[in-house]
Amino acid sequence: MKTKWKILLLTGVLGMGLLASPTASAVTEIKIATVAPRGSMWMRIFNKMKAKILKETGGEVKIRYYPGQVQGDERDVVRKMRSGQLDGGAFTAIGLAQLNPQSLILQMPMMFKTYASLDKVRTALEPTFEESFRKKGFELLGWGEIGWIYLFGKNKVTSLADLKKQKIWVWDADPISKKMYREVGIKPRLLGLPQVLPALNTGIVNTISNSPLGCMALQWHSKVKFMAERPIAVGVGATVINKAIFDKLSPEHQAILKKVSAKYHRAMIKRIRKDNDKALAALKSGGIETVKMSDKDFATLKSVSSKVAKSFVPRYYSQALLQKALSLR
Repeated sequence: MKTKWKILLLTGVLGMGLLASPTASAVTEIKIATVAPRGSMWMRIFNKMKAKILKETGGEVKIRYYPGQVQGDERDVVRKMRSGQLDGGAFTAIGLAQLNPQSLILQMPMMFKTYASLDKVRTALEPTFEESFRKKGFELLGWGEIGWIYLFGKNKVTSLADLKKQKIWVWDADPISKKMYREVGIKPRLLGLPQVLPALNTGIVNTISNSPLGCMALQWHSKVKFMAERPIAVGVGATVINKAIFDKLSPEHQAILKKVSAKYHRAMIKRIRKDNDKALAALKSGGIETVKMSDKDFATLKSVSSKVAKSFVPRYYSQALLQKALSLR
């Protein structure tokens, strides 16, 4: 009998020890996918961010990234978030639009002339965006960027007439570019992001759009000879996670996740802008020729871009929000 009680006592003590052990603490893993290539500047900063979050939460919040399209195109990532296979994504505006179309207002062609203008509008509208993401079941962790978006191509384009002769790629989930090109009488080639490089190789497309840094990161720059002198938009993005997993975190860990994420996303934007300047210089020194479209035709594109921005009211955002963005700009 004494032996039996000793065994029961020992078992209870061991059980209490396990419950009190730090290794028994629950670890929340947040799975986030991105099209950013492994080893890219975006991923280097994301990896620093996840290490900081892990440290500040005492190892209880772990972020696992899936870079380089291993989880598919952004549309695939959105689908997997909705099904619970993934917890979040670090998106361009293409993915963001599928989660919260309101965010497209920042991606409208020729909406901004300077980064300062973008910063002013985005900062002023951030509470509005955060609330709209939450209403749709998501938590915004931080804004990102791709940089100024230029047209790149195999052929020299100096006019709209030239542009209409090209085989222009548009991301198949991008409502803005589809609308923009169709308004000027161009039927674009709709493809997912992973299909672009093979399409450039085979000649299915000969004209693409991206930032200098994005173009180099995806190796598209090796397939083109010319780029537009003036950008057509600024590529925005953000990291968003499902609110369901965010709500599982303690208030303390939620605060850490938001604070650290915001800090590293701000650092990322600053770095992206510098690296895009370097990438632009590298492309030019590497032999890619810049080409200026005629002022008349560029003015036509600006006029069409304004029409496109208005055409998405009220489907994607309200007239009041568009007007506020325009006035802040």
